[in-house]
Amino acid sequence: MRKIGYILLILAGFAWVSCEDFLDTSSPSEFTHNVVFSSVAYTEYAIVGIYNIMTEDHVYSARLPLNFSTNSDIEFVGADANSYNDAGNRGYSNYYGIPENNHFNNTWIWLYRMIERSNLAIEGIQESPLMESNDRDIRNRMQAYLGEALALRALAYFELIKHFGDVPFKRESTKADGSNIYLPVTDRDEIYDYIISDLFEAEQILPWVNQMGYTSERITKGFVKGLIARMALYRGGYSIRNKAGFPTERGDNWEYYYEIANQQCREIMESGVHGLNPSYINIWKTLNSLEVDANFNENLFEVAHGLGQHGEMGYSIGVRFYPNNKYGYGNNTNVVNTSAYYFYLFDSTDVRRDATIAYYTYGNNETLEERFQGNPMSFNFQKWDQRWMNDAWLIGNLAASNKRGYGINWVMMRYSDVLLMFAETENALNNGPTGEAKEALKDVRRRAFAPEFHGDKVDSYVESLNNEEAFFNAIVDERAWEFGGEAIRKFDLIRWNLLVDKIAEQRQVLAQMITSRQHPVHGELPQRIFFRYEENDEIIDRSSINFYQNRGEELVEELWDIYSSVNWFDASSGNQEGWLERLFLFSSGLTQNRAGVYNRHLYPLPLNVISESQGLIEQHLGF
Repeated sequence: MRKIGYILLILAGFAWVSCEDFLDTSSPSEFTHNVVFSSVAYTEYAIVGIYNIMTEDHVYSARLPLNFSTNSDIEFVGADANSYNDAGNRGYSNYYGIPENNHFNNTWIWLYRMIERSNLAIEGIQESPLMESNDRDIRNRMQAYLGEALALRALAYFELIKHFGDVPFKRESTKADGSNIYLPVTDRDEIYDYIISDLFEAEQILPWVNQMGYTSERITKGFVKGLIARMALYRGGYSIRNKAGFPTERGDNWEYYYEIANQQCREIMESGVHGLNPSYINIWKTLNSLEVDANFNENLFEVAHGLGQHGEMGYSIGVRFYPNNKYGYGNNTNVVNTSAYYFYLFDSTDVRRDATIAYYTYGNNETLEERFQGNPMSFNFQKWDQRWMNDAWLIGNLAASNKRGYGINWVMMRYSDVLLMFAETENALNNGPTGEAKEALKDVRRRAFAPEFHGDKVDSYVESLNNEEAFFNAIVDERAWEFGGEAIRKFDLIRWNLLVDKIAEQRQVLAQMITSRQHPVHGELPQRIFFRYEENDEIIDRSSINFYQNRGEELVEELWDIYSSVNWFDASSGNQEGWLERLFLFSSGLTQNRAGVYNRHLYPLPLNVISESQGLIEQHLGF
């Protein structure tokens, strides 16, 4: 566990148990507003108290990155005909939002707590005498804390807008007379403009990563610039609007916001502070081992979780492990699934395919081995793998008899995202790809392919994209290949107004694969997959698998004893009907929801929010 993890566990509760306790000047602890922000150390505790909220289950430990980020065309929640529209995460992942769902209310509450703590910190720091200190180091430290507070508040509002649309906008801490407790909703574009302005202030006073002791577990200048870019693309993108007919519309003056995104990405790239880890799979091995990569700084910001305390990455998303005596207590990775559609979306030589998709599970006490997953609807994400965890995790998991926090950080943004946002905006603003746009895309693809494929898969491929539409479509594909399972795809598709179309495309292609084993690019798919194990009889030899051709008759008789096989989209297995049923139930609420609202990707406002608003807030989007 990293330094900030210890601070979160030890100091966060001490800093701010609640805003009421914090403002109580008669509290025995005597940590009043003036006392806290007259001390650099206490101010840091207050800032860490904001970060602490991010580790809650209803924020970044589980709900936001894992539950609220599905469904897209490449990620979906595990469900069946009895649960696809239930009152839990299977229902809202499939766009059957039920206002009574407590998940919405809990996430709403925690995000507004994050905003309240941020407001208190912003006001306290701005009023602190330390901001005028003669000690430059003290001034710089306090300014950095102010930048963090501004960015954390902006991030909380960003999440509220992404999931709920127009929300109440509270820019000050709660007043003693209660005059700013009950607020109506504010148009999301107005909120975006305000928090983007806040982020411009924050990036001026924050250090880069590895300066002033800041690691990727703290908000830094690079991440704030990237966050400005991401928010600007959302501000200039599409979303369903809460007005007559509930249209899906683009934000006004989108070019202005794309210019903002372009400039911020350019400045990150030109800084030389952040870069690509040359090995795609090592990003995830380092992350799973509970280490911070300070060599390449590809991860601009990670939400720091504590081992045994927080984080469902590895448990609710990742390779499926059944309980066994080598790795201990199993996990439940059917919370976030992917499919054979996503697998076959990749080029066969793209190293990201096998680093992203787990087409196998890991055995049990009787057989410690990878077991091929023949169900095309139940693949998982390889990026989180128990076998990459550290010894401290293993010791705890071998003794565990129940679910526990894996402690794997949640990566909020990677440098490859910066490169692809830059390429996207260059293309959009110039009515076609510039040389710089092509080079940024090439940078991402060079890592995805071995050097012997660079001429064809990188240079020739990118140079052939000579118009705006072709390059945009390539960006849409590249972001799918690069960010699978990282809570990005759904929101990309929303801002591009492609969510409905891409899910429909997924259904069509995967249905064809299931019923006839035909793929529009790869042609006929094998009926049976043959594979063998490495010498350890535990790990599947990836090079032995016939994903792209029928096989069996050419296997000489003496080799059959070292090959295993499974059915692959086999109609005779009796699973076809169930697979197709699930396929067409997934995301079906997006276009067949109550009130007939089309593309209703946003969630209902929590009932408690409406009932306690004194009539200022009404339910939206036909819920």
